[in-house]
Amino acid sequence: GRNTFPPPFKVAFTLAQEARVVHVGQGQSELYTANQRVTLGPGDTLIMKVDNFVNSWQKGEEDRYCQVIVFELSAPLLHHLYGQQWPSWFSPQGHASIQAMEKVEASPVLNGYFTQLCTYLDHPGTLTEDMIALKAKELVSLLAQAQLGGVVPKIFGDLFTTRDYEFESVIQQHLYEPLSLEDLAFLTGLSLSSFKRKFAARYGSSPTKYMITKRLEKAHLLLETSAMRITEIAYACGFSEVGHFSKTFRSHYQLAPTEVRKRSDASE
Repeated sequence: GRNTFPPPFKVAFTLAQEARVVHVGQGQSELYTANQRVTLGPGDTLIMKVDNFVNSWQKGEEDRYCQVIVFELSAPLLHHLYGQQWPSWFSPQGHASIQAMEKVEASPVLNGYFTQLCTYLDHPGTLTEDMIALKAKELVSLLAQAQLGGVVPKIFGDLFTTRDYEFESVIQQHLYEPLSLEDLAFLTGLSLSSFKRKFAARYGSSPTKYMITKRLEKAHLLLETSAMRITEIAYACGFSEVGHFSKTFRSHYQLAPTEVRKRSDASE
């Protein structure tokens, strides 16, 4: 189906029984799994396996709303589409090397498919069950053809295989991302209270204190060694608001970010 909604919009969700193909019409998205971050914009297409996801939507420069087309792919649907005539690239490829989501390279053929699909969605009465099945099969074929020999064909042989992630690897992967503790707990598959207990046991600190300290240390280093603007540094270190970053930085170092930058410039 096609969903239209006002940004900003953030949602955490689990795909447990079905995979998805997502095509962005309007808006910007930062999509996270336990070990990935993918940026999506208008015209981008994404294949999503079963896993936990956190999706943060923002409006584009000229978009008032976000719009996305979503195809849900369940095992029963794929069996219905292909019966016993499964394409060769549907065979399992070894899920250890397959990520939970893969961005598909844009192509005129793929863009044409979604343009035509929007016409059908504008007139839902024309979409029969047989038509939906045909369009789903066409989409799967187009996606597989988009990167023959690459990851995209392989992921279709591994859509419904879950993965286990190391707790520490999830933390380090997203240490400088603008994710909340609730988001990180969700990506590790834990409740917030269990996440805090496990974090304290592994790192000897509360997650809030540890993450803020690490983010400020990185920001301090970038202020001294890079030409990045303070706004860019704040975002690169996981702060979503520059004002909050400056206040937290001053409280920790007893210096404003601008003062650290001036001292660094003066010493050169």
